Amino acid sequence: MTIKLYSWPMSSGTRIAWALEELALPYQYVPLDAKKQEHRTPEMLAVNPHGKVPSLDDGGLKLFESGAILLYLGNRYGAAKGLWPQPKGQQELADAVCWTVWAMTEIGSYMMQYLYHGLDSPVSYKPEDRSNAAAAYNRAQFARLLDALDARLESRDYVMGDFSLVDVATASWLLLGRQLGLTLDGHPRVAAWCTRCAERPAFKRAR
Repeated sequence: MTIKLYSWPMSSGTRIAWALEELALPYQYVPLDAKKQEHRTPEMLAVNPHGKVPSLDDGGLKLFESGAILLYLGNRYGAAKGLWPQPKGQQELADAVCWTVWAMTEIGSYMMQYLYHGLDSPVSYKPEDRSNAAAAYNRAQFARLLDALDARLESRDYVMGDFSLVDVATASWLLLGRQLGLTLDGHPRVAAWCTRCAERPAFKRAR
């Protein structure tokens, strides 16, 4: 049965489409119209009770939250495709899970708050609604996280060494940020890694 991905452009669903393309899994992309509130219909709420995207239906197994979906795809399909650690590699598997969750809860969150308050971007708050304190705090936290990622990439081309779904989790945030005007000055390894990720055919297809 074909996997169904419910999403719309420029959303967290893009990282799931990227992951599915990397895994070479057949899937049906089901576009939702946010203006028509299609994500809040009874049918969609049965897939994602929070009425958001992305949502995934894999043969009747329903998932929501992009981080959870990535972990599911990694555990179910990733090892066989060389995109997720084998279960026997306990520390490597632990690292993959931790860096994936980190991407969702840390770097993505601080990056978006910095964009909202600290930059002039298509998603930023109106100037009168921004907080200088919030901008400074989130910029500092975001820089700290980029330092950690830059250090991780010092001796490897990708977060786990070879490209994996862990890179999808993190790079999808930073590539979005770069598209919105974010720069990665001072973190050359992160910038080069983002470029490598953006050049992958699966990423281009997902976009």
